[in-house]
Amino acid sequence: MNNDKLIAKLNACLSHEWTGVAQYSQQGFMVSGLWREPYAEMFFDSAKESYGHAQRIGEKIVALGGVPTLERNKVQVGDDIHGMLQHALEFEQNAVKHYLEALELAEGNRPLVVLLEDILLEEQDGVDQLQKIVHERSAGAAGETRKTSKTG
Repeated sequence: MNNDKLIAKLNACLSHEWTGVAQYSQQGFMVSGLWREPYAEMFFDSAKESYGHAQRIGEKIVALGGVPTLERNKVQVGDDIHGMLQHALEFEQNAVKHYLEALELAEGNRPLVVLLEDILLEEQDGVDQLQKIVHERSAGAAGETRKTSKTG
């Protein structure tokens, strides 16, 4: 296991989590309309989850002899709830990718593998939940179109 590569990858994960804290917080602030209450809560909960992941990964970076990054990636917010949900889905999919790559580098360090697998499960759950929401919206929109065309 190459510690320098591993620490660099963990810092990439950390940078992604810092982005999540900012992105999800901003989405929670900006979401409006009929669905504001449930989606604002969902976004703020996701920001807290990202912070928790950042804390765990930052602690592990220090334990491995590295310095946790303060950098984050570009925040993607969206202009409406559909854009916000799509950005959230893309964010979670990227998180899964980051943690899968980190797992490859962590091979042989069982405690680190368990930590990364725990976070990966939470990230994949985020993907699954957001796909259901985004798919539901798409299916609902398709159903509305069919209803309109039958009556028209």
